Amino acid sequence: MPDDTTPLETAINIVKQKEYPSSSRLSAILYMVEKFEPICIPVLEEILHDPQEDADVRSGAALALGKVGGDRAFEILKEMAQDEDAIIKSYSMQALGILGREESVPLLLNALKDEDNTVFASAAEALGRIGKPVVPHLIDLLNNSKADDARCIAAWQLGTLRYSEAVPSLVKVIRGEKNPDVMALSIWALGEIGFGPSDVLEVLKWARSHEDPAINKRAEMAIKKITRHVN
Repeated sequence: MPDDTTPLETAINIVKQKEYPSSSRLSAILYMVEKFEPICIPVLEEILHDPQEDADVRSGAALALGKVGGDRAFEILKEMAQDEDAIIKSYSMQALGILGREESVPLLLNALKDEDNTVFASAAEALGRIGKPVVPHLIDLLNNSKADDARCIAAWQLGTLRYSEAVPSLVKVIRGEKNPDVMALSIWALGEIGFGPSDVLEVLKWARSHEDPAINKRAEMAIKKITRHVN
């Protein structure tokens, strides 16, 4: 009798069978993303919830959910981004970044307090992927957080995203900042944004005479970038 199994069903069966090599199962997950249908979601969810599952396959399932998107994928990833396994937690956060939903922001900001560097880095990267909706949250983090490493992430992402709304806060931070790393990254961010109110060049020229050589250098580079952009 002919086999009526579709290619997608075959991929799902491969993903479900732990005896297959992880490379084969990851390839099958990629196919599921390419030919996505709602029946794929429970399969990926089951893999993510199985602590005995291969770590690479679980991570692949998390990223797949980020790519296919949708409300159910978001709920699963939000839950797994709080998992005890740092690797799964990290990949779930990366997937939330791929989804790009603003509802993820509080969870990702909270993850910047995590002691695991992988989790911290994944949360930082995911925040940047969300884009413009995250800018007000990053500005608030830059202005009000007591954690300097989180404030560094805020300045870095604000510079990466290049939205002019961040300029007044960056200028304020540079003028009153005591932490040299936060100050240097805020200067860098101004240079990346490349435009803003007239006091931007003034504060950068002031920073150029700072006693810290690293801050001098950042300020000089930022001035060159902005001047080139204006001219």
